[in-house]
Amino acid sequence: MLRIWKATERQRLVPVEMETAFPFLLEPDHVVSLLGGGGKTTLLYEMAGFGVRNGQNVLVTTSTHLYRPPEEWRDRTLKEVERKFQAGCAAIIGSDCRDPKKIAMPEEQLFETARKKADLTLIEADGTKHLPCKVPAEHEPALLSCSDLVVGVTGLSALGQPLEKSCFRAKLAAERLGCPMDHRITEEDLAQLIAAEWGQQKDLDGRAFYAVLHQYEEKEHKKAVRKIAELLQRRGIRQIFVTCVPKNQMTGEGSMACSWHGRADTLQRERSGAYRKKTEEKNGRIYSF
Repeated sequence: MLRIWKATERQRLVPVEMETAFPFLLEPDHVVSLLGGGGKTTLLYEMAGFGVRNGQNVLVTTSTHLYRPPEEWRDRTLKEVERKFQAGCAAIIGSDCRDPKKIAMPEEQLFETARKKADLTLIEADGTKHLPCKVPAEHEPALLSCSDLVVGVTGLSALGQPLEKSCFRAKLAAERLGCPMDHRITEEDLAQLIAAEWGQQKDLDGRAFYAVLHQYEEKEHKKAVRKIAELLQRRGIRQIFVTCVPKNQMTGEGSMACSWHGRADTLQRERSGAYRKKTEEKNGRIYSF
């Protein structure tokens, strides 16, 4: 259950629900690429679950790598994708790769035909090896030409941490930011990583951009988030959202109590009024599935 706030022009944080933060999830034919670090996969499945609950045919895939779902949830043919859509489930496609724990970009023909049958396509288009922020290399991010929306995710856990330990491609980040590798990451640094043309704006080419600051903890990050939001707004970024997973949904390792496999499992259940009612009674206000 993801909690979401919107950063206003006065840097206030206003609680919003998924459809307010990301209205494109209920609009037809969007192809959304998620990049950055510190919560991409969490947000991807939260968005997918929201789309499924609201009657969308949702396609989940990657243009780089995505953690491998259980085999029974993965779809290898167009017929399997169509069966998932007919059952009110999300379809997850991807090719085998060297890493047995992941899947890679699907075969082009399958992707294109499946995409045309989907109402919403969600693509994990970047990787950070579990680090909260990054600087893209020359070949990154992997934005497909069909993608019209980009969501850049940044983990607030990077704040105050040494660049070399919390930023993927830290050497490149140090060169871009003009600092040593042991430099501790500041609000200004994160704003740069998001707003710079060599950062999350790289290869954007006019696509709509949403900035998401994940891993928010009010006591630790309230002032920092306001500062980052102000810096981003000065750079012309207006769609800024802050997200977190409530602590009672976290494990000791800082991930959701149900693994991402558990989140994927929810995508495979048929839409059911009884299931939704039960979920609402259990969780109260629902921000996602």
